[in-house]
Amino acid sequence: MDEEESMFPEMDLEEVDVTDLVDSIPSETKWTYKMDYRNRRAVLDEYGRPVRTKSYEEFLVETAMKILCTERFQYVVYGEDMGVERSEWPGWEDTEIIRDIEEALAAHPEIEQAEVISMTRVDRGMDLTIQITGLVGSTELSEVIDA
Repeated sequence: MDEEESMFPEMDLEEVDVTDLVDSIPSETKWTYKMDYRNRRAVLDEYGRPVRTKSYEEFLVETAMKILCTERFQYVVYGEDMGVERSEWPGWEDTEIIRDIEEALAAHPEIEQAEVISMTRVDRGMDLTIQITGLVGSTELSEVIDA
């Protein structure tokens, strides 16, 4: 009797390197979904579908916002390089916060350099302007980030 065929193929996923899959995508074609970080939800179009970034510059801004709005060491799914230590910011000097931001952004493989142009403490957060240089483009992010 023939061996029964499974409806699902057996795969050895240990051989698949997700990093290689992502790194093989040309930078200029990378995209991500847009998020409303204030309300902690995806940006949806008129049909209820998630909205994607349309340019490399938008991709850089969304990537930076994800990093800036993620508390480092809090989520198991992210490595220790992902995020900033926002919960510590209120007790830190401005130079320490700037260093935290610039290092966290530069740790992303798509971001070559991040420079905080201006930072002002407002209420319970930071009003930031950051120059971001990616592998194939650059942009400026201006945003108020809650601490």
